[in-house]
Amino acid sequence: MARRRYELPGDLGPASLEARRVFYRETMDYRAAERWMARPPQGDRAYALILGRHSGIYPRRFRSLKNVPLIVDDARGPRDLRPFLTKYLPEGVYYDRNVYASLAEARRAGIDYAHAWRSRYFLGQELAFDLDPENLDCPIHGDIADKMRRGQGLSFCDWEFEEVRRQAAELHDELSRRWRRLQVVYSGRGFHIHVFDEDGFRLSRRDRTTIAQRVARRYAIDEWVTSGEMRLIRLPYSLHGMVSRIVIPVDRSRIERFRYDDPRARPRGLHP
Repeated sequence: MARRRYELPGDLGPASLEARRVFYRETMDYRAAERWMARPPQGDRAYALILGRHSGIYPRRFRSLKNVPLIVDDARGPRDLRPFLTKYLPEGVYYDRNVYASLAEARRAGIDYAHAWRSRYFLGQELAFDLDPENLDCPIHGDIADKMRRGQGLSFCDWEFEEVRRQAAELHDELSRRWRRLQVVYSGRGFHIHVFDEDGFRLSRRDRTTIAQRVARRYAIDEWVTSGEMRLIRLPYSLHGMVSRIVIPVDRSRIERFRYDDPRARPRGLHP
């Protein structure tokens, strides 16, 4: 597969397999990732790995798996992911925002994770908002349709990053009028806003869709994340292999000053 070269600002660029190996063996803060996943609501969680869908970089022996989510539903937490990460060297690591009563029982029952809302093992879903820079109408590079026509659907520039950062801060403040337990995360390209309030967890698909449509009128979100259709989201403290950045939580007080070259987001000794 030919590697697509996306237009990215600064020194952002895909991480090599060796860089991923070093990160997951020596650098990733598994303890911090465990703390993230220990937040309420409690229940069983699944994980997923994407090996090389966007970067075209993946272990060749796993060529047949490069574009599909590799589901890991027998890991008790991020520490248990380590053998999978050092074996598959994924481009991206995700967790399932769905919370399950028992994944062991769900596996035995042959649960379809894509339609888990109808399962008796489904307890609810963490509410999240995914703001991506490519969703913006850029005065320099055009809208998403223009970028897709050029084969640059995942490209972004400094203007787009700064605008999506501004939107993340503004959306956080708007959401804080309804929910109290919010956390912004730098995703490696844009920003995620996680809602940990119990009433957000219990929202129906219809309610989530209504919220997503309303928010999307003013913010560059992926609606299918908020609506619940896309249940996977990047695991904080993992590596975004397309841009060689660590996915990290960002305090609200620091969002306006945050940059993609923040030292906390740059893997130690890692080069694209």
